[in-house]
Amino acid sequence: MKNFLIGIVIVLGLYAFSDGSKEKPADNKCGFNKDSMIVVMRFEKKVLPQYVSLLKKSFDACKVQVLVKEPRCLDYSLFQSYNDSTLFCINETWATKGAHNDHMKMEHFKKHIAEIRGIDDPSFKSKTNYTYWICPGANKSEK
Repeated sequence: MKNFLIGIVIVLGLYAFSDGSKEKPADNKCGFNKDSMIVVMRFEKKVLPQYVSLLKKSFDACKVQVLVKEPRCLDYSLFQSYNDSTLFCINETWATKGAHNDHMKMEHFKKHIAEIRGIDDPSFKSKTNYTYWICPGANKSEK
């Protein structure tokens, strides 16, 4: 028991006198304005069965325009569930919040939203939608 206590004291002493630079947890402070951070969004959408092809067609048409006209879009993807053909996952990544705000003002996006209005399955409530704000440089490896 005495050796165990001495070991704990030594470990605590070493930790107290080290700078801990290798083991320091992130302080979650980016130093950038939130509006300049990368925005990653994921949405689930469930549509009524008769509107599956409409959603896919409208999204694909919008995506073509996004890729041509919106260089600050980093990802714009639609995924259809393997188990439920009426369930979709939409992923969007934007260089900044401003890029996403500009996207929502574009005519091709407004057209897409108008085309898919009213096609959602009203019984579905997603519990997995999210938005992440990523600090520029947070994922760069240090060499």
